[in-house]
Amino acid sequence: MNGSYWIGAWISYTAVSLAGAFALSHRPQWARRFMAVFMCAGSLGLMVMAFWLIPQYASIIRLPEPWPTLIASPLPLASMWALIGGLLFLSATLLSMRRPDAHRVFYALLPLLGAVGVYLWSGDGLLLLMSWEFISAVTYLGLVTTRRARVVWNAGWSLLALSELGGLFLLIALVWLMPVHTSFLHDSLAALAHASSSHPSLTTNIVMVMAMVAFGVKAGLFPVMIWMPMAEPQAPGVVAGIFSGLLTALAISGMLAIIKIAGAGMAWAIILLVLGVLGALSGALYSIVSRHVKRILAYSTLEIMGLIFAAIGIWRIVSLVAPANVDSTFALDGAVVLLVMHAGAKFVLFSATDYTGLWSHTIDGLGGIIHSSGTTALLSLLAILTLGAFPPLGGFLGEWLLLESILKPLDATGQGAIHLGLMVAGAVIAATAAIGVAAYLRWFGFIFLGVHRGSPRMVPKPAREWLWGLGLPLVLIVVAGPGSPWFLPWLNRTLRAFLPSKAPVVAPSFVHPATAAPLVAIGANLLPAPLAQGTVFFPEAFNVEDPYVLLFMALFLSVIVAVIRGVIRRRRGVRLVEPWNGGAVTFTPQTSWSAEGFTHPMRLAFAKFYGLTRERAKRGGAHFYRHTIIDRVEQNFYIPVLRLGRWIGRSMLRVQSGRVTQYIAYVWVAVLVGVVIGALR
Repeated sequence: MNGSYWIGAWISYTAVSLAGAFALSHRPQWARRFMAVFMCAGSLGLMVMAFWLIPQYASIIRLPEPWPTLIASPLPLASMWALIGGLLFLSATLLSMRRPDAHRVFYALLPLLGAVGVYLWSGDGLLLLMSWEFISAVTYLGLVTTRRARVVWNAGWSLLALSELGGLFLLIALVWLMPVHTSFLHDSLAALAHASSSHPSLTTNIVMVMAMVAFGVKAGLFPVMIWMPMAEPQAPGVVAGIFSGLLTALAISGMLAIIKIAGAGMAWAIILLVLGVLGALSGALYSIVSRHVKRILAYSTLEIMGLIFAAIGIWRIVSLVAPANVDSTFALDGAVVLLVMHAGAKFVLFSATDYTGLWSHTIDGLGGIIHSSGTTALLSLLAILTLGAFPPLGGFLGEWLLLESILKPLDATGQGAIHLGLMVAGAVIAATAAIGVAAYLRWFGFIFLGVHRGSPRMVPKPAREWLWGLGLPLVLIVVAGPGSPWFLPWLNRTLRAFLPSKAPVVAPSFVHPATAAPLVAIGANLLPAPLAQGTVFFPEAFNVEDPYVLLFMALFLSVIVAVIRGVIRRRRGVRLVEPWNGGAVTFTPQTSWSAEGFTHPMRLAFAKFYGLTRERAKRGGAHFYRHTIIDRVEQNFYIPVLRLGRWIGRSMLRVQSGRVTQYIAYVWVAVLVGVVIGALR
């Protein structure tokens, strides 16, 4: 089956599944089973399609006049995302089968599944724009159909407005690249790439910035990511997990397709690096002070995506200034590894909130969930450790490759300023990663550890299929972590067109032990895998010490903290309480340590960023502070834009007032301006 047949199959799949669900709407049980069967079939179909997503199966879809000719060609990394997408949709089906609102969830996911199937074939031509608009529309509908509440509609409108703005930018970018001598409607991206080679660098950078915004809306690019913390907390956990884990990754593939056309310049790469670093830092800072369970995860998505955008920016910078340097491979590999592990880990955490939400939606109202479902706690812990870069899981590998791409010299003369800029970005990224670890620790600790703080109720144990659905996506953190000796060689073969350096990032140390000779002591067992092609990243000396030293340092510091606590415990008059036992229980001097207190030092350290205001209160004999956090992106970016729009609207209203004398004045002013310009020329 070539691309045109697959696209026709996915369009038919979407139409038949929705029509059948609507026809059975008067029998909810039958409708739910019907949609669950179609969800399973579509998930398996995505996985099967992965084996056809190769250039040999590209095809041309000739539509009758005046409709354009479409080209069905795979996106970059399309086969990988087909497998991952099928896995996540299958897990979402298992997690939703027993939900009382399962029909709403399936109505949101069925058209999205079909849209993803079409989008993966949109790597060439006008189909990229059309399928991305299709995904934008079904994402909006999927959000607003899951819950009937004003806050959901507001979040949906924000998502739709930013998505349509991005679609407009993408259309302008493609038209700008259009060859003058042919019709845009019949051009492939290859033709546009040939035409773009004659464009000046300024034009290329402007086009790429437009494409960056177009795909960055879905991917959480700073500052057009404001819809994500609004929308994802309002959607069911499985839907939010698909939004956060899969749609962001598909946006990155779309961006890579445009980069392959226009060949992004240095200015674009620097802009992307700066926006990525700012987005990662702001996401981590807002994540660690938020109280809403899902909003913390939404902000952490912005943190991870900021790291990914920074990695793509570094990849492009190094590709331009030092093409033979392996740093570009490190950076792009790190970005993809982070995407893969994030897709699995974030889906698990968002889905787990559907269970924890039976008690409360804020971390101060939760605690001790580990006693209700130890399996849910264990699976969530694995996801948290992955996002927190615990070795040897996928988060550790992705952040390690990203930092290594910064720390390794460029080996290019006259690039001291660029290397210094990368080092500054690396310092901010390291601080961001540290803040993110604290945020993940806070999330897991206040939800699963300590004592129950929610209202007493009988909550049933999770069903077996629910636990299977929750654990299935964790395969991805293994593939992107311990499986990297297999995964990275395949990835670099797939991304060969994007990698100017042909140096390998995996040395076959077990197959050819002599290749490990130039390595320092770090090299031999970074990720041991005796049956893999290799186990060592890049056969050259690294710039930093053994990464497992970081683990030993953490264990050593834990011992030091335990000793200090033991010394303090012996002192009289000092009462200690476990941090996870604070929160919604009655405030007393012994239990005033809560989720607010856990982040109090962070709030004070970044008070200027948060615009922090504090109000001292007293409750149950304990004094505590209520904090107010200002959304800087909204206050300093979107509100001024809103005010500017209102001012332009009022000005246009005055211009069209209908007064003859005012129009005559406009004419005279225009005449005088023309006379002055003519005299000056």
